[in-house]
Amino acid sequence: MKAIVAILLMVLGLPLFGQIDQTNEGEEPRFFPEGHYFNQQPGIEWGTLTLPENWDHPEGRQVTLAYAVIKNTSGEASADALVMIEGGPGAGGLEGMGWFLNHPVRQSHDIIVFDIRGTGFSEPRLCPDLGKELLNILAKDQTPEVDGQEKVAAAMKCRQSMIAAGIDLHAYNSQSITKDLHALKVHLGYQAWNVHSVSFGTHISQLYAQNFPEDVKALILDSPISDINEYYTSNTTNYVTSLQRVFRACEDNPQCNAQFPELERVYQQTLQQLKDHPITVQVDESVVPGGSFTYNAEDFKIAIHQALYHKWLIEVVPLLINQFYEANEQTLGGLVAAFSGALGLDYGVYFCVTCHDVMPRNALSAYHEDVASQGLVEEGLAFYHSDFLVCDEWNKQQNLTRVQADTALQIIDIPTLIITGGADPITPRENGEDLMERITNGHLVDAPTYGHASSFTRIGFRILNDFVNDPVKVIQNDFTDMKIEFVHDVHVNGGISKMGTSISQQDIFFLTPLGIALLISLVAIFIYVITIARRKHSSEWDLTMKVLLIVSSILAVTILLSFVMGLQSTSTRNLYILAFGLPGSYSYAFQLILPFGILLAAAILVMLLSISKMKNRSVTFTVLFSNVLIAIYFMYWGLVF
Repeated sequence: MKAIVAILLMVLGLPLFGQIDQTNEGEEPRFFPEGHYFNQQPGIEWGTLTLPENWDHPEGRQVTLAYAVIKNTSGEASADALVMIEGGPGAGGLEGMGWFLNHPVRQSHDIIVFDIRGTGFSEPRLCPDLGKELLNILAKDQTPEVDGQEKVAAAMKCRQSMIAAGIDLHAYNSQSITKDLHALKVHLGYQAWNVHSVSFGTHISQLYAQNFPEDVKALILDSPISDINEYYTSNTTNYVTSLQRVFRACEDNPQCNAQFPELERVYQQTLQQLKDHPITVQVDESVVPGGSFTYNAEDFKIAIHQALYHKWLIEVVPLLINQFYEANEQTLGGLVAAFSGALGLDYGVYFCVTCHDVMPRNALSAYHEDVASQGLVEEGLAFYHSDFLVCDEWNKQQNLTRVQADTALQIIDIPTLIITGGADPITPRENGEDLMERITNGHLVDAPTYGHASSFTRIGFRILNDFVNDPVKVIQNDFTDMKIEFVHDVHVNGGISKMGTSISQQDIFFLTPLGIALLISLVAIFIYVITIARRKHSSEWDLTMKVLLIVSSILAVTILLSFVMGLQSTSTRNLYILAFGLPGSYSYAFQLILPFGILLAAAILVMLLSISKMKNRSVTFTVLFSNVLIAIYFMYWGLVF
């Protein structure tokens, strides 16, 4: 009887499972820790929504969806809404809500972000630590075959833990997510909303538009999947095509070609070098518990693959290939933390959805045929090939056999904006062209020099806003005017990345001593220059010491402030340059470190030789110690080597 009542209420669209658990105005949200930036932003309503885990059995086990409604800034109580569906599958939405706080769409629309079932702050969260285990596997010096076996073992361990917890693995799939979306829309009281999706989220949003067409005012498909039946089988071709576009762009750019000639040949040589001689680098144990990471050829391929996702990263691809080619351990060690970010999904959801929705429709034989057609990457990408192995074992346990490919992809008769990237290595621009053949009211916007998720850019913000406010208006594509500004003339030093991380964390206990030392050095320069000008020194030793401290303090201040200015200006231009060093215009700062060290050593020596004759020893020692402390910070960051 309860099941019949539940079904009737679902048909009528009543929010049976929607007990909202929303913080009142003035209360702290439950999701982020106290003092978090998101908690301090006005106009955000937080909540959870209770839903059935298995929509076929709504009276059974329940799950909760965590969400936030970012209210429009116009104060309109009945404003239209835009809901964001993240990709992965397995990426949550709340952690990325910062993109929408100042989005132009917010002026006229409420924006809803949420963590899809099994991810982020939604409950239960499925195997949140599996990504770390996968990183530990990649960190080892072993063959792709062994990596694949260990990945299968880790995924199956995750699977068993979910079953032991009573989780219905069949219930975590794209169709369930579309029903969650419908329930969330009904619960929040919107008649219909605009649906913004990216990457794998575009597959979910297309299903949603087909299942609940009355829910969707307009679709935004950024980096779209056009055919789930070929999503995995063509990923080697997609990667190689994207990479070769970058090779050609570098060749056509005089500065890039001059510094990185024959980039494709260097890429191939680097692959061979890493097959013969993997590079082991030291990393922080908080990133990899063993404290080291070994880059082999497969790690190199996936690192370059991930670099093709973002325009700023595309612009450093030639430099990145060069650093692998030259085996620069300091720089490559600093990249591991960024590399780990690619494994930040909730992989329990990733494998539930991938093994249920994707792999049964993608033949491994077709994947091998695609690999064989690409000479540049003869073995394909082991990172993706291993997903076939995982899902083969995963689906054996579930008795889920391979299904026939869907042949009748439905026509979408909803205003749709499609955004593709010319260098996108996973959802290529051709997907957009294929989609346009079955969308009756579509706009295709190509970003030739961009990678994945181009809607999350300044131009993308403007285009999305224009479309949402007027879906029939002709879209002005400003992406076509953007060039790839390849990064060149970089003073490579991995310590810059560590320095930037330290400063950005704003740890008062770590930075306060440095600030005090800098202030003392500045005051010392001023005072000592005045005392020397007035000839107020007790001896030649005293004069020598003051001169050494003046010059060393000037160098310390100059170096430190130059690095800070370099960090600031470079982060505005292209944040990813900081993973390698600073632009060549800041080379002088690195060159000044050696004379600074020599003068500091000379000052210490003079101090030791003349300490008995020196007046105001405590003052002199304080200034000297401040310079020594600044030098220690330089050494800690790795700017001195």
